[in-house]
Amino acid sequence: KNNLQVITSLLRLESMRRDSIDTRAVLSDMQGRIRSMALLHESLYRTGMFASVDLGDYLGRLVTQAFQSQIGGGEALQLRLDLHSVRVAMDQATPCGLLVNELVSNCIKHGFPDGRAGEVRVQLHVLPSDHHQVRLRVSDTGVGLPADFASRRRQSLGLQLVSDLSSQLGGTLLFGPGSAVTLTFAPEQPLAPQEVVP
Repeated sequence: KNNLQVITSLLRLESMRRDSIDTRAVLSDMQGRIRSMALLHESLYRTGMFASVDLGDYLGRLVTQAFQSQIGGGEALQLRLDLHSVRVAMDQATPCGLLVNELVSNCIKHGFPDGRAGEVRVQLHVLPSDHHQVRLRVSDTGVGLPADFASRRRQSLGLQLVSDLSSQLGGTLLFGPGSAVTLTFAPEQPLAPQEVVP
């Protein structure tokens, strides 16, 4: 965790030295990815449970932190979280955190041009039809996916990373309807009995 925080600080310092907006944006994206991994380590040490992590709790703290750092004190965008408690192995929590970080960042950057208001939503549920599957969804009430999304998806490093991470999880990735991106995967840890939501 401390090493990751040092790397984040170095990236921040490098960003402050750069005049190029594009370069600063890339460095900022890298900081967000590294922060998501550092936060996972913090969650593990805080609970003292190193074999698994509460994915709902971790994602809630990760998304809240990322949201606040990217929108500042603005009130136009709101964050809505609906996250169930699901324990997963650390090997699954890491790609989930990186994936959600990418998708939330995309919502904020592209979903609300010209300062329009709206919501970014993150949901984590156990599927009622199959209690061995978990559904993770990120969506927003913004402008939706562009008409040329298929071609943009192939050129976007962030979306390539999202696809790679979903494959790493052995999950199924679905784009749409609207701006929604849904990942369905099976946790390596056995799911505890709990209320499931359709």
